Amino acid sequence: MRISFVHTKGGVGKTTSSIFLATAAARRGIVVELFDADPQGSAMRWAEIADHNDDPLEFATEPINAKKLQSLKKTDGWQIIDTPPGSAAEIQAAIDTADLVIVPTHPAPLDIDRVWPTLETLTHKNAAVLLIGVHERRRLYQETRDVFEDQGIQTFASFVPEREDIKATFGTNPHELYTFDEICEEILGIEEMF
Repeated sequence: MRISFVHTKGGVGKTTSSIFLATAAARRGIVVELFDADPQGSAMRWAEIADHNDDPLEFATEPINAKKLQSLKKTDGWQIIDTPPGSAAEIQAAIDTADLVIVPTHPAPLDIDRVWPTLETLTHKNAAVLLIGVHERRRLYQETRDVFEDQGIQTFASFVPEREDIKATFGTNPHELYTFDEICEEILGIEEMF
């Protein structure tokens, strides 16, 4: 299964979500490859620092561009694609070759406003919004969920909580997975429908 994290806005958690989901899948025994399509190479840098600190990630991480992504053969495991915010070629290749597109977004007006153009490009794909940086008891979270449900946008039942320790895991092999086990479980359910 190929899973692409896509959002045209930067800073919405694509790389962190990619790393955490890949870790959750690897710990379930799924063979995982993470491909970093972002020229900034944040996922690659994460893996390099983790290796340097003798705390390596549990899956392979490789850089990739649009051309290589379009010719990349699918495997029996999971291929997770971390995309850049503004590189149209890489984003389009990640969308076109994905079995599932995940659109991570904060429940914040600016991020939500930028979700709509991303979702418009996904009408032909199996896609779902993943809410991240969530304070569950805050009104904005429920209002955001309601907006997506009212528009018929598929949204993960699980969300990623707002936690400083999630942000602090950069360059480490995440030991605490927070809600990514549940998110992984939801994706396994989606995969069964293929």
